[in-house]
Parts: sequence; structure tokens; C-alpha cells
Amino acid sequence: MADKKLIVVVGSTGNQGSSVVNTFLKDTAWRVRGLTRNPASSKAKALSARGVEVVQADMDDISSLSAAFRDANAIFVVSDFWGIYGALVQQNKHTSEQRLNLLAGESELQQLKNAIDAASQVPGLERFILSTLSNVTKWSRKKYTHVYHFDLKARASAYVEETHSALWAKTSLFQAGLFLNTYVESPNFIPHKVNNDIFQNEDGIAQFITTMAADFKLPWIAAEEDTGPFVKVLIQEKPGKNLIAYREWATLREMVQAFQEASETKSEVVVVPRSQPNEFLPPDLKLEIDEGFLYFEEFGYEARDDPTIIHPKDLEEPPKLETMEQYFRKRDFSQIFST
Repeated sequence: MADKKLIVVVGSTGNQGSSVVNTFLKDTAWRVRGLTRNPASSKAKALSARGVEVVQADMDDISSLSAAFRDANAIFVVSDFWGIYGALVQQNKHTSEQRLNLLAGESELQQLKNAIDAASQVPGLERFILSTLSNVTKWSRKKYTHVYHFDLKARASAYVEETHSALWAKTSLFQAGLFLNTYVESPNFIPHKVNNDIFQNEDGIAQFITTMAADFKLPWIAAEEDTGPFVKVLIQEKPGKNLIAYREWATLREMVQAFQEASETKSEVVVVPRSQPNEFLPPDLKLEIDEGFLYFEEFGYEARDDPTIIHPKDLEEPPKLETMEQYFRKRDFSQIFST
């Protein structure tokens, strides 16, 4: 195995990380080390059974990352704002002085800095791939300043460039588009067949209820399937890329049409006023989501004014991916509609 290259994958049991693991397990030229906080979990044990070297590491502990990154030829780093936010909610960390989502973003930024600092010390490292997103505050010219799950990731990528020039020379940025699984798994975004005082729906129509406009183009990705193929291309090609990654560039209405074709259920987008309360989101998080949607519409999910952005077509060998409709055809619609 000494002649094989080593890729180390942070978040190996999550959406993006598991896709990277799956992709590189198929390539006999690579061995895979998957990092997880809990090697005893069922997901971690399943990875180990498939030949992944599962190693315990915590993004809050830079020494554990340094040990886990040892001998890596390539490193993929992804963070989890929503997991941090959920943990803070469970710990009842809210204070009147600081928004919980801002606290989550700052914790995420520190975790990413830890991973970046550790990666900068790996002698034989050839490629560093950082999962990030665009800087909403910067590219909206400070019009939208509360989209922390974008901005703090963007600050981490800037940290690489500003602090670790040698690592930056080996770095490419991976920006994942909107997750398709959000629209079949998250209670706040899955379609509903409802009939109440607000939404009259006597015909069993699957309604995607949102505050986002339905007719501007967005990048859509199946992160748990597509991340790995994109990351592999970024590792094989020259560094210095800032990729907005997606399988289709489509409107929300077109995404819902793909869902309709796959589910054989009449489906529609219902755009509601942002002033309407949301039972699933606290006010601070609702503001973050609403500002994010406005930013997507006005300035582009990927920051269309950012001159460094490239699209899949700009890669030398773009991965071959399935369509949104093909993705939805794999879903259990009875479970979606019963949620």
C-alpha cells in the first residue's frame, strides 16, 4: 500500500465527506482515511468494513487533526454549521448578547482554521480541497449581513490565502450548490399536502412552501452523490480553482417540475410573504434564511460578480452526473408525504 496515495477526508460520515470516500474507494491508486469524532458509530464501523482507515479526530482539537493528517497527499475539509447550531440549541447556549447562529458560525470558523493550520504543516501534501461558500456580506456590498453559514465559511477560505501562502498554492475551493436532499428530508422544505385556512389544497397537490422567488437560476447538487466526483477532478487538475458545483442550473420551479415527473404527483411552488411566521425557524435563523434567498436572487448563490468563480463546464474533464429527476426517482415518496 506504500505506493498508493492517501486522501484524508474530514466529515467522512456526512453528506459531502461520504461522497468523497465512496469515490476514492473505487480508485485502486488511492487509500482513504476517514475522520470522525466517533469511530464507534455505526456509520464509522461501516466505513471501516469497506476498507477505510477510520481515525478519531475533532475539529475543535488541532492536535487530533495534525495526527490524522499525517502523510496525506490530499485533504478534503468540510464543516457543519447546522450540526453546530443544533448542538448549541440542545445546550441552551442562547444569550441576549449574541445570536445563536452567529455563535455557530464563529465556532465553525475556528474549526476550519484549526483544520487549515494543521493541513499547512503536512510536508507531502499535494492538494487541499476546502468546502466553502460565497461571502454574502462582501458580494452584496453589505446589503445582507446575517447569512452566517455562508460568510464564516468564506472567511475561512480567505484565511488560507492570507495566512498560509504555501498551502494556498495547493488549494482549490469547492462550493456546493443547493442540496436536493434538503427538499425531501428537511421539515422546513419538504413538500406538503395541506388544506387549512392559509393553503387550500383539496386535490392533494405537493406544495413547496417558501419565501424564495421561483424563477431565477440556481445551482442544484446531490451532495451525497456528486461531491466526490467533483473533488476528484479538483485533485487531478491544477490547483487554484473556485468551483461552484452542481448537476443542474435551474429555477426552483424547474426543480419542482423534476420532482413532479419523478413522483407522478402534481407539484407546485407556493411563495409566501417573509412577514409570515415560520413554526420551524426561530426569528434569527429565519432572518438568515430570508436574507440568503434574497442574496441568491439579486447577487447569485455563487456571487456572480466574483471573477474567480468557475462552473463545471470550465473544468478540463467535468464529471458525468445524473439529473435532478433521476435523483428524485430514487426517493421514497410515501415517506416524504407522510412527514
